[in-house]
Amino acid sequence: MNGRKLHIFSILLLFWVSNFLFAQDDTKIELGKRNISIDENFTIKVLIRNTDKSVINTFPDLPSFNKGAKQKVFSKNPLGYTITQNYTPTREGTFKIPAFTLTINNRDYITESFTITVNSPESEEEDLNENISLEKTKNNAFLAMSIDKPKVYVGEGFKVSLAFYVAENNTIQMDFPDDLNAQVDAIAKKIKSADCLEERSIITDIRGVSSLINGRQYLAFKFFEATYYPLNNKPVFVPAVELNMLQTLKKNGIKEKITFKDTPQKINVIDLPDHPLKDKVASGNFSLVEEIETRKLNTGKSFGYEFKIIGDGNFSTVNVNSPVNDSFFDFYPPEIKQVNSSSTKTREKIFRYRVLPKDSGQYQLDKYFFWVFFNTQKGNYDTLKSNLKIRVLGKTITSKDTDTSDDIFAGIDKLDTSKTESNYQEVLKNISNFLIISMLLGSLYLFNWGKKKKTTND
Repeated sequence: MNGRKLHIFSILLLFWVSNFLFAQDDTKIELGKRNISIDENFTIKVLIRNTDKSVINTFPDLPSFNKGAKQKVFSKNPLGYTITQNYTPTREGTFKIPAFTLTINNRDYITESFTITVNSPESEEEDLNENISLEKTKNNAFLAMSIDKPKVYVGEGFKVSLAFYVAENNTIQMDFPDDLNAQVDAIAKKIKSADCLEERSIITDIRGVSSLINGRQYLAFKFFEATYYPLNNKPVFVPAVELNMLQTLKKNGIKEKITFKDTPQKINVIDLPDHPLKDKVASGNFSLVEEIETRKLNTGKSFGYEFKIIGDGNFSTVNVNSPVNDSFFDFYPPEIKQVNSSSTKTREKIFRYRVLPKDSGQYQLDKYFFWVFFNTQKGNYDTLKSNLKIRVLGKTITSKDTDTSDDIFAGIDKLDTSKTESNYQEVLKNISNFLIISMLLGSLYLFNWGKKKKTTND
């Protein structure tokens, strides 16, 4: 019995040590968009991974913001919590948020000061009189195409949406036919111009939205939406399209096909001014948010830096050139992440870098991190560049070849990727699992052997 207890204790001890070795408490603070409208919330999000502890001191109070609801979500795979604190703006303007400290699981996390810009809400077009012709109306229903901009710059997106409108007091029942998806695909092919890039939205739920048009109440059913980015300065002609619907007459209940047609439209495209990067830059309305992992910087110790581009534009053309290594810093290739919001047209593209300082001193990061684009609001070329100034302490690292840094990223650019490297952590984990299984089998064997021996003696 003592032997079996020893085996069981050894198994539990080894299991605990294995979990201790591989479980790491990973905590991160994410700040929400810094450019929001008055009807949007700013958020502070805390991500806690690899632990079931989530003790957080009070979230800070932000000037000109009301602290709203706090949401806490637990996940088992991966293990951890996501805690989101919402803040509602009380007025429009630009507000400087002072640095604050969050104590999470008895550890202090400091966030640098930043600014939030609160804008007036975007106006939504509700008057469709220009897109509606009485000739196109049948049985108090019509098909309408909406285009959000009459003219755009080369590379600037314009949105095309199609909706079916039916009067709320209509006595004739209107239904979408079974071949609606096939009709929408045919419409998309007809609208798509060879001179534009297309980014189509997926609409899976067609719901009626009440709209007041010409003093009459209608239900609008939007079934198609796409954004187009002109590749050159040729005008874009959007042809008229047709939609087949089913109508049911109350007097006999018979369903019959009825065809609706909208009107063609034209979008003028403005060429970009001459510039060395004219054919390479993205067009749109963008802003920059940047984050640095720490302000306590030392030579030979890498730090994380995040260059986040936020705005409205074709993000497939948003690419930031990686800085060139020099005698002061080594820059490793960034991790790139794109975030698309289904509720707003604002998007994000995040470039996360690891930077290794090699010499002490004060540095302005705008020399290394910047991005040129055409600002469609200003009508000229613009540059987003870092506003951070950092100070590095420590001894000078004379060359990468003689680098004595103990940073885990040091020398990563010199690794030979053609050779297969051993993952020693994974090997250790597999050995631990093998030992645990072996000890379990051994314990079972000893238990059964002892039981048989006792039976034999009896």
